[in-house]
Amino acid sequence: MRLKTFSAPSMTEALKIVKEHFGEEAIIVSSKKADNGSGVCVTAAIDKEELSINSKDLQEVSEANDFDIITEALTRHGTPPQISSQIMDIISQLAIDDVDTALATSMDQVFNFQQLPSAEAQGIFMLIGLPGAGKTVTTAKLAARAVMAGKKVNVISTDKVRAGGFEQLEAFTKILKIDLMSASNPTSLKDAIMAGNSEYQTIIDCAGGNPFKPNDFKRQQDLIDAIDAKVIMLLADGTDPLEASDLAEVYSELGAESLIVTRIDVARRHGSVLSAAAGGNLSVCGIGVGPSVSDGLRPINPVSLARLLLGNTSSRLNK
Repeated sequence: MRLKTFSAPSMTEALKIVKEHFGEEAIIVSSKKADNGSGVCVTAAIDKEELSINSKDLQEVSEANDFDIITEALTRHGTPPQISSQIMDIISQLAIDDVDTALATSMDQVFNFQQLPSAEAQGIFMLIGLPGAGKTVTTAKLAARAVMAGKKVNVISTDKVRAGGFEQLEAFTKILKIDLMSASNPTSLKDAIMAGNSEYQTIIDCAGGNPFKPNDFKRQQDLIDAIDAKVIMLLADGTDPLEASDLAEVYSELGAESLIVTRIDVARRHGSVLSAAAGGNLSVCGIGVGPSVSDGLRPINPVSLARLLLGNTSSRLNK
């Protein structure tokens, strides 16, 4: 059986493409809206008649090459062996002849993915992570997304530890015409939440610290426990994959359920993304690209993550 996903502006056009590619015998396995909300994605399958010996041999060679390309990509990115094995075990059971699709399909089964907080979403979002992980800039990026969508937003900083931390975020919020609130402890954080408009989205830049240090762990835990927030871990891409796994595990204990990876554009190896997602059982929801506040936060899904990992390697199939 061959399985392939097709994208088109409408279901009618998608079915037409499936028919042209696979013929009348095609079976529609699944359909869904495209990740960007425009168009549809249809996965179709067809039972292939037994090929001739020569063409079958060629197909087996091609599949072996595909397998090697993915293995080499995962190794190059420093993906921990147990995660690579899990991904490759799933791929070996798939009848997919496209490298990107095979890797994306496998990762969709291994990892969880989630949408970035939308500009319209109400609720409280707290960003946690090591100092320098990009929490302050990401807070500004999320706030900018809301403002550019015509929505109001509350922004709170608990960063009174790092020199200039509050001032850095304040510089961004002034441009966005947002009053930045400050909270240094659980009580003042509750007060800041109460002072903000409950109909607005609230974004909290939580002060960084060493989560492996008991005092720092407790300080962050007390802040998280004081309010009902959705906790997002921030991780700088290029972090050692094993370190990333340990960090994700401890931030998961603090309450993190999702992951935003920053500095994607300056890292050449992205194994930390997979390692952190697996280590903390976190849903990957976004990536930070560049310093621009207005256009530097992007969603991520199994397909875009697969392409990020494969880079130009899939082009070798066409040579």
